[in-house]
Amino acid sequence: MNSTIQTAAPVQDSRPRSAAPFSIGLAGIAAGLLTLWLVRDSTTIDGATRSTLACLAIIATIAVYDLFVARVYLRPSAGLAGRAVRPLSLARVALRLVALASIYAGIGLLYWLLPEYHGAFYEPYWTLLRTIAPYVIVAAPFYFAWMDRHQRDVDDSYLVLARLLLRGERPANWRPLRETLAGWMVKAFFLPLMTVYLSTNAEHLNASLTSALNAPFSLATFRFMYDLSFAMDLMFGTVGYLCTFRLLDSHVRSAEPTTLGWLVAIACYQPFWSLISSQYIHYEGSMYWDNWLISVPALRFVWGCVIVALLLCYASATISFGLRFSNLTNRGIITSGPYRFTKHPAYVTKNLAYWMISVPFVEPLGWKVAIMHCAGLVFVNLLYFLRAKTEERHLMNDPEYRAYAEWISRNGVVARVARLFD
Repeated sequence: MNSTIQTAAPVQDSRPRSAAPFSIGLAGIAAGLLTLWLVRDSTTIDGATRSTLACLAIIATIAVYDLFVARVYLRPSAGLAGRAVRPLSLARVALRLVALASIYAGIGLLYWLLPEYHGAFYEPYWTLLRTIAPYVIVAAPFYFAWMDRHQRDVDDSYLVLARLLLRGERPANWRPLRETLAGWMVKAFFLPLMTVYLSTNAEHLNASLTSALNAPFSLATFRFMYDLSFAMDLMFGTVGYLCTFRLLDSHVRSAEPTTLGWLVAIACYQPFWSLISSQYIHYEGSMYWDNWLISVPALRFVWGCVIVALLLCYASATISFGLRFSNLTNRGIITSGPYRFTKHPAYVTKNLAYWMISVPFVEPLGWKVAIMHCAGLVFVNLLYFLRAKTEERHLMNDPEYRAYAEWISRNGVVARVARLFD
């Protein structure tokens, strides 16, 4: 009698789907950079306007794909129906508009109360707000009207907030309201910074491009690539904080729940970083990598190429988010681009670049000063390590992230290297 031996089919260890495909992020950055290139010679457009136009190009490119190709609003996470599930209620729309206006008023009051926001530093942000405010005022009623008919959960956080403010009705579940307000606080803190940084970077990028074109394959080229990497990062950072819409499935699912998570994140940004770095953290010495290796041109070239590669990987990590980049919030799990290899590609590459650019271990003033600078940079590395760990702890509440973390533990770069030594 013949017997057939059956073997089990191999299990496909497929990577969990990313909330945003990396290829569309690349299309978006191509549109943004093309826009910057087209307006580079304009004498009537400043850095703030250039960066705004580039961000609009990115938003348009990705939004067209999300709405008409991927149709992300039909994903279960969006909580929307393709067809209207209820008649339009103008009363509900009005309540949501009241809630939105109260949030804007609260944020405006904070800006007015805090002296940090009174200086000229934030002028690009105020320019951005003045530019988009009329469009927001016109579009908000239509957006809420469409959402009122298509949102599966009629009692969203905006309705809950309006009823609390106008009628004193306490919600049965405070969590959705807390998540919404936390998401707005994240936006209120980070969007001004991203706008200002991007505006400044757009000016630097224009100047460094001119220098690189006049002196190709020189240190000017490195400076251009340095500025370009951060321009790409900042454009997607700005876009992410602007585009928090359920229609694009880029809304906030949850916000960082711990004080430690908030502290280690905002400590890396103004005005807190200036206070910390000026008083306690000194990791940048009197000599940078380009001066250190000036007598060894071959090594200097290789060293610069590695720095550029790290910075491009850092920028690629932000590009991977599409319209969903944000600190301190979960707006969809990203598994594409550099996130195919590690859970924290941006932090890893950024911190490695810090060491290679500032070379704190090289100090003409002596080994004691070098040790002090190295200790300062180790502290910065630990700060980002804490950011990574608090983010992981937050995101582990999402089953999609748990599946991704398990996949990375089997297929990430660390797992692959470890298997080489098994």
